[in-house]
Parts: sequence; C-alpha cells; structure tokens
Amino acid sequence: MFVEERFFSFEDSEKLKQFFIKACQVFEDYKFLMLPTIEKHDPKIISQHYKPFFVGACQDGTLLNLRADWTVSLARFLSSLRNLELPLKVFYWGNVFSLTDDIERFQMGIEHLGVEEVRNDAEVIRKLCEYLKECSVMDFVVNIGHMGIVNGMLERYPDKQRIIKALFEKNFSELKAHTELTELLYMQGGKEVIEEFASKHSEFSKECEELYELSEYLEGIPVIFDLSEIRLQPYYTGIVFEVFHPKIGYPLAGGGRYNKLYSLFGRDIPAVGGAVYLDRLLEL
Repeated sequence: MFVEERFFSFEDSEKLKQFFIKACQVFEDYKFLMLPTIEKHDPKIISQHYKPFFVGACQDGTLLNLRADWTVSLARFLSSLRNLELPLKVFYWGNVFSLTDDIERFQMGIEHLGVEEVRNDAEVIRKLCEYLKECSVMDFVVNIGHMGIVNGMLERYPDKQRIIKALFEKNFSELKAHTELTELLYMQGGKEVIEEFASKHSEFSKECEELYELSEYLEGIPVIFDLSEIRLQPYYTGIVFEVFHPKIGYPLAGGGRYNKLYSLFGRDIPAVGGAVYLDRLLEL
C-alpha cells in the first residue's frame, strides 16, 4: 500500500495551534493527558472497525501499532492506575492512525468517567458545542440516537454486521426486507419522534425516557433525534451523537456513552465522551 505524507500549510498549522489554545481555555477544569503514539496491539480490544497501522514488534513477538482510538487508549491507561479518583474529567489532543483513506487524523476530545446520569451526557455535548463555537464554527446541528435501541433491534437478526453497515450508510434498499429497520431510518426530527417511537415500542421505554430527558438539558442547541444513529465502535452502549455542518457531508464531532469498555481492563467504570475531528474543521 502506498502511503503519502501529509503536509499542513502555514495557515492550517496556525489554525491547529489556535484550536489547541481554545481547547485549553474551554476545558481548563479538565485534566489534560498525553499518551504514547505507539501501542502494543490487542486484537480483543481493537475492533473490525479499525485497520491497525502496524509498525513493528517487541522482542517477545507482541505487535506494535500506531494509536487507532483515543478512547480505548485512555481506558487502557486509566484502568492501570491503582488510585483513580472518580468522577474524573479528561481532555486529550493528538492524532490517530489507520489504514484507510485518512491514514492520520487529528482529534481533540473529552471523557467523563465515573458518571452515569443523562445530565452528564448532556454536559459533554454542550461542552463540545461550546468548543466548536469558540473555534468560529456555527450553524451546526447535533444528531442524537441511542445504541440501546439499535442494539436491541439487531439482536433479532443473525446477519448483524451487514445490518449495522446498512444502518450506518442509511441504505434503504439493503433494509427494505426489514420493515421495522426501514421505519427506524425515518425516525428523525424533534421530541415528537421519541414519543412516536415509544408508543410503538414499549420495550425501549427506558431508552426513550433517557432521550427525552436529554432534550430537556439541551435547550438552545440545534438537535435532531435520529433513532437510526449508530456509532461503529462496539463499545458504545447508550446515547450517541454526531455533529454536522451544512458545508461538509460528514460529521465534525461525535461520541456517546460507553459503560462497558473499562470492564475489558478489569474496572467497572461508566463513562461518556466525545471528540472533535480537527482535520475537518480546516475544511470550513
């Protein structure tokens, strides 16, 4: 595979510097963390969503790869701390790598650990929106869904991976044989969408109550509830979101709740977080 170097102009480099300065200001009450770029590869943790960028091996044969996911890297490190004081708010800044079209990407993100209330999910979304505004990004909208709804529906289908891909791509033709999933794609709009869905699916009353509660905390923020919203990283368990801008056809930011990731490292810690994709801010 041919890998091309990526260069930033003086103008873009200055913008990235300003993005970092703004992050330090907006998240001044968060603990800042830097982590190694090269990590030991753990196939149980890195999902099929990623194509790891391998760079070598240790003497014992353990493979080394460039960091693929900040949230997983943070969970690995924080779980190793003997005295981890919770709740904890963390802010990070740095690159991630994978063997995709975007080999190297830059992210700024925040994580709230040891919290499990819907108001904590709302705080993450609010702070990321505040950061985007400080970076002069306006006219964005936040798409919100719930992985509890999506995962609950997918339990009924044996070809789960194909369905996840079709939902992620909003592929109506691929899902035409599955009426309830096709209907899910149409579940987009304001709070009335939650009410309509809840009236048809009482088994997801808890998830709908969480989404409705979230809407109360996000007054003043442009929100679209999209009940087919899906995050491909398998660790997401609850409310998820993506931030879109009309000038770009892909999200500027995204994240959500992940209450089971830390259990993979022997800790029981609920968490919620999100990241801004800095490369995409340069396109505005």
